[in-house]
Amino acid sequence: MDGAELAVSAGFDLRGVSVRRITDRAETARWDLLMERHHYLGFRGLVGGGVRQVAEAPDGRWLALLGWHAGSFKVGARDRFIGWTREQQFRRLRLVANNTRFLVLPGVEVPNLASRVLGLALRRLSSDMEAQVGHPVLLAETFVDPTRYAGTCYLASNWRVLGKTRGFARVAGGSWREHGSPKTVLVRELSRGARAALRGAEDREEWGLSPKRAEPPGPDRLRSIYEFLCRVPEYRKARGIRHRLPTVLAIAVAAKLAGVRGVVAIGEFASRLTQPRLSAVSAFFSPSLKRYVAPSRSSIHRILTELDPEVVDRAVRGFVDQSRCPHDALAVDGKSADGELMRGRDKERTLVAAIEHESGLAIGQVASSTGGGEIRGARRLLREIDIEGRVVTLDALHAQRKTARLIVGRGGDFVMTVKGNQAALLDDVAAFDWDAGPVRASERVTLDKAHGRLETRRCRAIGLDRVSSEYVGMPHRRQAFRVERERKAPRTGKTTIETVFGVTSLGPERASASELLALNRGHWAIENRLHYVRDFTYDEDRNRVRAKSLRRNLASLANAAISIVRLDGRFPYMPQANRHFAARQGDAMSQVTRRLFPD
Repeated sequence: MDGAELAVSAGFDLRGVSVRRITDRAETARWDLLMERHHYLGFRGLVGGGVRQVAEAPDGRWLALLGWHAGSFKVGARDRFIGWTREQQFRRLRLVANNTRFLVLPGVEVPNLASRVLGLALRRLSSDMEAQVGHPVLLAETFVDPTRYAGTCYLASNWRVLGKTRGFARVAGGSWREHGSPKTVLVRELSRGARAALRGAEDREEWGLSPKRAEPPGPDRLRSIYEFLCRVPEYRKARGIRHRLPTVLAIAVAAKLAGVRGVVAIGEFASRLTQPRLSAVSAFFSPSLKRYVAPSRSSIHRILTELDPEVVDRAVRGFVDQSRCPHDALAVDGKSADGELMRGRDKERTLVAAIEHESGLAIGQVASSTGGGEIRGARRLLREIDIEGRVVTLDALHAQRKTARLIVGRGGDFVMTVKGNQAALLDDVAAFDWDAGPVRASERVTLDKAHGRLETRRCRAIGLDRVSSEYVGMPHRRQAFRVERERKAPRTGKTTIETVFGVTSLGPERASASELLALNRGHWAIENRLHYVRDFTYDEDRNRVRAKSLRRNLASLANAAISIVRLDGRFPYMPQANRHFAARQGDAMSQVTRRLFPD
């Protein structure tokens, strides 16, 4: 029966409406057909084990259709509302149901019908999901297009508005595209304490979370770096091409894994590759020699010099984005692309990168000029990467009002160090009575022994909600903090004290002094786990390369190699990984292609 035939009188009694789960195959086909015909988004199916519900009149006529499936993987507003960790999100995402379709059939015009149907559907949603897929659900979520609907029926059913999405959609191949139409995010707890249960320490037996089904996908299920390098567009004319771009780039990444530094060494690494390893990256097959031929040093140099570094960065970013932790804090900072020996000979360039505190993954990188260009480069990078739900740590150079507005506007939070470049802001923060404070303050003390010295760190945080916005003039600031570092050398008895101030958009309810101290220290991850590695392991600080894009492409390939080692998890230090892969070319190539070769 088509929905156009379902006319209902204005005097219809809502108390006679009922909702049930669709189980019959014929009814499923009818439900799918009506949804495809009359819903403005159409219908192609429910993701995973979904539930189809129908609202019926007392005489059995269909009035409305509802479709539910597993919760969306990336919803920053929802994840912040729940407050669960990355591991909990992977394990418990199936306990969230997404209302992917809701359709009142054409010809059905009954006041308050939508909210009545939605309320009835929510009452039985958990039991319907358990009957359909074997487990209950605790939270319902939906996305409403504000250009089409106000979401009145959801609000009438006590759904909670959390904010808006970023306006991106997932497309074939696992990538994302911006559609420019952010949706309103609404959620509804299906039982009392559902939110607390989702972020609780223990899994409940009735949830039926088997470790095998709930664990994050392993490395063998992720796409290799070679697959992302295959997306790099060809810039050369088709005539005369022997070596494909993905082939050259994959070999270069494997060489970087082996600790290779320059183009000459990459060429030597390529010349030692066996036939199966060259075949794995689709190297050029010579008809006359009847074997695969490795790219020469000159070919590698020419390609890495002429190739647009932006496309290489995008390929590396796509690979890393598969495994990034959506709740890990990000450290953003710049590093000179010119080595010490070449500095000042021409216009110096800076590479601004973002790295996760805990995992050490290089999330993204952009190039900019020095000075104020690094600030603009950081803002550009923050626009390109996903920072929704993340905390971004920045040093004093990036303690800028525009940067703060950008981070909060894109759904993130900031922790900024404040120094003399923002003199007025520094004076305001330093002028607080840190012993008393305008409001109750929190404090954290830690003690470490390293590098032959004892270091004591004291962090004190003060809430700024009651402080005038003209005082401590940083947009969205919620707290100020002070970190005192006292270093003592046991042998000499020499003691030094350093005091650092900062501001953050994290309120006292979200970040204590202990957490702010951890974030402040975690910012050094970008120096210790990226810049130091590239300077000393890959010797970028003595870089003499001047040819076009070669320096930046080599830096991007080094970022890829560093991220591969971090994901591999076998090696605590990069030099150890480099020695391992230098002795085992097959293992290096398998990390790039995910194909194993015996050594």
